[in-house]
This record gives sequence, C-alpha cells and structure tokens, in this order.
Amino acid sequence: MDSAGDAGPCGGEETEMSDRAEVLVIGGGVIGACVAAALAERGAAVTLLERESEVCPPQSAVYANCGLLVPSKVEPLAHPGALGQGLRWMLDGTSPFYVKPRASFALARWLWLFRGACAPQVAQAHAPLLRELGVASAKLHDELATDGGDGWQYRRNGWLFVYETQSGLETAVEEAERTRSLGVTNQVLTAAEVRDRVPQVRAGSVVGGVLTPDDGHMDPAAFTRAMVARAERAGATVVTGAEAYGFDVAGGGVHATRTTRGVFAAEQVVVATGAWSAPLARELGLRLPIEPAKGYSIDVDRPAGLPDLPLCVGEPHVVLTPMGDGLRLGSTLELAGWDMRLRPKRLAHLRKAAARVLGLAEDGPVRQVWRGPRPLTPDGLPVIGRSPRHGNVVLATGHCMLGLSLGPVTGRLVAEVCGGETPSLDLGLLRPDRF
Repeated sequence: MDSAGDAGPCGGEETEMSDRAEVLVIGGGVIGACVAAALAERGAAVTLLERESEVCPPQSAVYANCGLLVPSKVEPLAHPGALGQGLRWMLDGTSPFYVKPRASFALARWLWLFRGACAPQVAQAHAPLLRELGVASAKLHDELATDGGDGWQYRRNGWLFVYETQSGLETAVEEAERTRSLGVTNQVLTAAEVRDRVPQVRAGSVVGGVLTPDDGHMDPAAFTRAMVARAERAGATVVTGAEAYGFDVAGGGVHATRTTRGVFAAEQVVVATGAWSAPLARELGLRLPIEPAKGYSIDVDRPAGLPDLPLCVGEPHVVLTPMGDGLRLGSTLELAGWDMRLRPKRLAHLRKAAARVLGLAEDGPVRQVWRGPRPLTPDGLPVIGRSPRHGNVVLATGHCMLGLSLGPVTGRLVAEVCGGETPSLDLGLLRPDRF
C-alpha cells in the first residue's frame, strides 16, 4: 500500500490510498496484533492501523496490565455472586469494582445487561466457553513462545491466590471445587505451603491459598510488539498515527475506512479497537455495550529472591506480577467513562495490599504508575464475529480483562472467519448481535 503522504495523526488533508488491502485491521493493541499476524501468516494482504504514533504506547490498554495468561479463568465477570457483591462495591471508591455515579444512558444500559447476565443459567452457559477459549489460546501461546518467548518473558508456571481471611479462603476453595468439573487444575495450600513457594510472604499475613499451575505470565507490551513484528515479517503493512473515524458504506458493506492518515480501502475490515470500539461501531450503526473500565498498575523494584510466580491477594483483588527485575502491582475496575484521571485512593489500595502480604514499603520508590481502559462487555465475553449489518466487517473486541490471554485464539478465529472457514470454536455466544 502506498504512503499516506504528510497527513499526520492530528489530521490534515486526506490522501486516497491507491492500492487495495485484502484485510484492513483497525487497532494495534494485543487483539489487533494477533489478528494481523494470524491473517498474514495465512497469506492475506493485511494492513494494520494503529491510532497512536507507535505500537503499544503507554496510553494503550495493554501496555502495563498484569500480564497474565489464565486458562483457569472460567467464571465470567457477570456471575450470580457478582451482582450482590458488585452493588456493595460500586459506590466504594477503594473497592475492586467501582462505578462513578454519572448520568449516562450507555452506562445504564450496560448495568441492566450486566444484571441479566448474572443469572445462574447464563453464567453456567458461559463458563465452558471461557474454558475452551482459554485452553486453546494457552496452547497457541506456548507455540508462539517457542519462537522468541524470552523476548516477552513468557513463563508458564502458575498463579498463586493468597487469602488474608478464613472466609475468603473458604469461598475460594468452593470456587476451586466448582471449576475442577470444567477441567481446571488447582491445588489448595496451607499458609505454610504458601510460604514454602514464596518465602517473601510475611508470616501470619495469609491463612492459605489456591495454586492454578497451568496459568502463566508475560510482559504484555513486549508480547504485543512481538506480534506486530511477526505480522510484518509475514508481509503485513503497519500504519501508525492512523485513527479511524468513519466509513463509506454501500451495498451492505464497507468499501472505505476514513482515518487521520487518509482513506483505506479493503475487501474486509476487522474492528479490533478495544475500549474504543463502541464509538467507532456507532459509525457503522451498531450499538455495542462496551464500557471503558479503567485499571491501574504500579511498577516497583522486585524483592530479592521473589520467585517467578504471580500472586493475587484474593480479598482486595490485587495482582503482584514479577517482570524481570520489577514487580507490577495491578488491579481494579473503574467504570468512570473516559475519565482517565489517576485516583490516589485506588493506587494506595494496591500498595497497601503489597505491604500487608510482602512487606513492601507503602511509600517506597516507584518505577511507573499507569492506568488504561479495558473493554468491558456486560456478560464478560468477547465480541467475535461478522457485523449483523455489514457482510465484510468482522468484530474482535470486548475481551474485558482477558485480551492478553485470549489474543492468539482470537487471531485464529478471526482469520478463519475472514477466510470463509467454519470457525474451529463455536462463536454463537460471542456473536455481535447478542445484546
């Protein structure tokens, strides 16, 4: 595809693109990167558009998330216990799930759909699919890691949940027993067994834990950039500073996408814009109930000798992920629209949990503070499939907190859909028109 000329990310005169890409992938985050790589490796002519001036910049949703690979995650965001717990949390500014009160029809609709998705029969139907997606994606992650996994610090040695209260541990044990029926491997540990695995856990700070040995972790930014590079090696073209803002639609399909770097034509278009998907989808006449859920992380120095095993402090839902010589403290869902301000209370929530369990100083040196928007659907499932209104548009978005984990399988499924194949997994529950 020809150069877009001098038009930059802030606008300028649009330049028509003379060539025609077979597939245009909008969104250079982890989902878009995996989709572009999967398509290009199948021989498609791919152009990947990234709205920012570089791939995976600090303002992206994946840049500094907790970096987890979690095939054990089978309980969707919307589940029977979430409704009652969520109502208690929603107005608590320090809780793991905070909803900022505001007048918003989109938020009201999202909350109403979330309520419906919390019904037991709905959550029970979703859990096997999340397990199937997670296992398939973990296998693909393993395969990808054989070709450069050290570059993104890929580790597949588990995830350890620790609990500070007996009630928290008992609830976790009950959940662990339920998930075993879906093939999840887990092991309940005593406090002493937790400290055998992670000696840095403070004596008396936890009552026990649950280990999910099939989980893993990685550097999310490094992985995303590696997938973009993989797509380029397979022949994909990557255009940065190209924010999509409109479409030319005719005959039930999109024949051109308008961006801040010009107009791009393609036989097929993949919308993989994460938390930015809802406003872009409106340009296609689609109402996707995807809310930007702000998450936080803080990078600090890694304690000496801390093993390569992510921890989750269960009750406050704070994740502690070792990454090289650093330790990432991350958590929280904050539904505040596009208010991306840093809230000191929520940052303090992360540091207090790390202090209680690992003895880290609450006011110690910080390498980086970050926040980013995760694309939250009300039922906790991604949106993968063809647009109900446009035969040549495929949606790949709404992965909630599982984008990094489910990136590779999403790439494979979208490549199958674009290629006219029967998807290797049933996409019925993920279809874009389910809401």
